[in-house]
Amino acid sequence: MSKLLHLIGAILCTVCLLLAGGRTARADDVSSEIRIGIQGHYRVGVWTGIRFSGSQNVTTLETRDADGDEVLYEQVGDVNAGTWAYVVPGSEAAPLILKNENGMVASGRFPTTGSPSRGPAMIPLDMKWIVVIGNPLGVDEIGANKLLNRDASIAVSKPTDPSELPDSMIGYDGVDMIMINAAGIDLLRALSTRQRLAIEQWVSGGGHLFISLGESCQDLFEAAPWLQKLLGITESKTTTIDPSAIETYTSTQNPLSNFTGLRLPRNLGTVLITGKTTRRVSLPVAAVYNTGFGRITAIAADLDNEMFTAWPERLDLMTQLTGDILLPEKKDITITNRGTAYDDLAGQLRSTLDQFEVKRKFEFSVVSIILMALIAVIGPLDYLLVNRFLGRPLLGWLSFPFVAIALTLVLMYEARPNIAEGDTPRENETGIVRFNRVEIIDIDAISGVGRGFQANCIYSHDAALLNIDIEESANFDKLTDSIQQALLSPLGYPGQTYGGIQIAIEDTRMPPYGIRLQQSGVENANVPAGPLQNSILGAPLAARSSKSFQTLLRFKPKLSNYPSLQRRDGSELLKGELVNPLPVDLLDGMLIYRNWAYLLRTRFPAGGRIERIDSLRQKNFRWRLSRQTALESSRDTEEWDPSTVELPDRVAEMLMFHNAVGGSRYTRLRDDALSSLDLSHTLSDDRCILIGRLADELTSLELSDGETEIDADGESLTMIRLILPVTSDKDF
Repeated sequence: MSKLLHLIGAILCTVCLLLAGGRTARADDVSSEIRIGIQGHYRVGVWTGIRFSGSQNVTTLETRDADGDEVLYEQVGDVNAGTWAYVVPGSEAAPLILKNENGMVASGRFPTTGSPSRGPAMIPLDMKWIVVIGNPLGVDEIGANKLLNRDASIAVSKPTDPSELPDSMIGYDGVDMIMINAAGIDLLRALSTRQRLAIEQWVSGGGHLFISLGESCQDLFEAAPWLQKLLGITESKTTTIDPSAIETYTSTQNPLSNFTGLRLPRNLGTVLITGKTTRRVSLPVAAVYNTGFGRITAIAADLDNEMFTAWPERLDLMTQLTGDILLPEKKDITITNRGTAYDDLAGQLRSTLDQFEVKRKFEFSVVSIILMALIAVIGPLDYLLVNRFLGRPLLGWLSFPFVAIALTLVLMYEARPNIAEGDTPRENETGIVRFNRVEIIDIDAISGVGRGFQANCIYSHDAALLNIDIEESANFDKLTDSIQQALLSPLGYPGQTYGGIQIAIEDTRMPPYGIRLQQSGVENANVPAGPLQNSILGAPLAARSSKSFQTLLRFKPKLSNYPSLQRRDGSELLKGELVNPLPVDLLDGMLIYRNWAYLLRTRFPAGGRIERIDSLRQKNFRWRLSRQTALESSRDTEEWDPSTVELPDRVAEMLMFHNAVGGSRYTRLRDDALSSLDLSHTLSDDRCILIGRLADELTSLELSDGETEIDADGESLTMIRLILPVTSDKDF
């Protein structure tokens, strides 16, 4: 009998495999043709590029968000062989399913955390990620030790084919730096217009580019003329440079020979190394140039030639030029009594936004007392009253459910939303919905680039399915000439960064929701695409729960007339007239130049003028950020409290100028997840920042339940930063 059962089981298994073998085998075969990120490297919680090289077209990519909910990313048109698609992975090893109208085409999972030097891997936030177009210059070997079997401490992606580079700037989300040198000329020449534009927009949107401009710079600019435009070089000329300045900068004992390099612009950016030609003419050898919200570190030398390759201090030179990107990651100092589940400013921001007055709060002591009372009522009191006093044990079948129902009604009554009278949802509208938001709008008047970031936390008292769109205000329309990107995506992911814990990411209790991408002009890969936008359809919220989303904007600002300020000779002070070129009033604004903050009046109206900047009250900018005051013989600094969740304006200040105030040494929190918001590096000699708060938001979220629009009140903060040029008398 047992043999017969085994035979029947084997037959059934064979039949099941035959029935499912076609799809399973096809999915397994094609899953190897799914290319994730840049050479298999990606980060969780940011937009990631996906390439599919199968024979079938793909319309939808399915994965999971940080809450474990199923998300369907509807792509722009059909994704065919070699075409890029974009999703936001919610966790390490999140599932990835490619679909079309006929069903599943391929399936797989995102790579797990591993060693990026050995192949595809998820890159954690505490590891820097560098994309190299050309020679890696030894960066891919930092931290590696063959004797100790230790891999490199920096993730380096080295694409060799143009198809490996994304065709949209969102494909570079999470990348810390791009390196370009002469060895990548052929790859740069083969890039399509959209791929070139993606790198250009990423740099101007806040990226960091490191470029070597030596003897081969003419060929480099011929292959990628857009690099010359980013650097602001009108005419490229080379010269022979004496190496003594580099030798002094690195304190080396190994001399170099004369080399050929580009004449870098002198009146732009910040010069890091000033050297001389063989004719003793002074010129910049290395400098940092601000372009938009990003920066370009340029050195007038081919670091991949034979002389620099054999030079032992080449990596030390690059490390000093690029700051902390190539430095080994320092372990966080254990901080006691912090009382937070997060270790990043992004976690403090989300915790601050996740505070709603409509949600009643109960301390753990109250919950403990309720549980103890319930145990006491259904235990000793029920026994003494029913059994001893009344002598009717069978009444326990009535007293127990009566106590349970009564307590449930009391708890339901106490858990009602904390709202004022008359503040109730309208008829046919979803229950109580609130959302808090922080919005940061940046405009670079010099490059004509604008970007926006919005963090939102939505709370629903009752279970709901919400449709979410981006809504621009009338003031934003006045400020914007055209929108290039408006993307919604989930904010955060499991882990200590956002104060969460890593759990199973597949949540089958919540229904799936969709994120629909839309873009015009994508038929030809060599033609710049139109604005990339999306909307969220049917996002599920459980009862008494919240969900976080973020908005990423890129636009071309419309500024009719902006001032060009002047710097006083021999000082860090400004002079001249200040005009507000924005169509909105600035509240509690200030003008920041280097380490000085010029405090404006409470309201600086649109088009308002201040005839003399030196008439404004000045204050040390870093002191103002840290609330530092000078006493008679000492200084008093306000200590940053990482656990506070009541001051969104202070958290926004830290995000906007974290490095200027001292970074993690002051806040005792990292700034990795939202580090692109930090514009401390733009506080240079040739530019200043006009910053202020706005009374009304520029962009917001439009919520609906599929039929009616939902009015969702909450706390709102909108900050705007305008980068203005600064000149000196020597520039004229």
